Amino acid sequence: MPTAFEASVCDECQGVDFAFASARSPLRYEGVGKEAVHAFKYHGYTRVVGRLMAPLMVAAVDDRYDLAVPVPLHSSRRRRRGFNQAELMARAVAERMEADFSDKLKAVRRTRDQVELSATERRRNVEGAFRARGPVEGKVLLVDDVFTTGATLSAGAGVLLRAGAEEVHALTLCRTC
Repeated sequence: MPTAFEASVCDECQGVDFAFASARSPLRYEGVGKEAVHAFKYHGYTRVVGRLMAPLMVAAVDDRYDLAVPVPLHSSRRRRRGFNQAELMARAVAERMEADFSDKLKAVRRTRDQVELSATERRRNVEGAFRARGPVEGKVLLVDDVFTTGATLSAGAGVLLRAGAEEVHALTLCRTC
């Protein structure tokens, strides 16, 4: 998020110990960003991924990555929605970046919907929710749709680092603040 002076983190994230090395989002979760996420996530408009989301997301990163890994959905939520939006986004981003796609993270327990939770409650909610599917190597780009508090991305990044990732960077289409 932009700051008044050169800083490695914005005021909202100051003092929070995230497991990821950086987080990028090309859009705010308002206007076209929010409309795109809702059309995709809740109305199944998947064409927006390749036409809008992946190009914007790839333009927001300035480095090379070995793997693009989606934040996983628990199987019950995936069945209800019919797809994992982060997976489709990560596949499109990986293709555009010429990186490998990998579903190295697995959701091992259901979590509450995070919409009404505070930052502290969100961190507790996702604690222990993910496991690695085997060892992870190299520089990883962890992909999701919206960055709110960073709790989900940080939990996933921590698991990937413990599984052997060299570094993990977060990439979302939108951020809320």
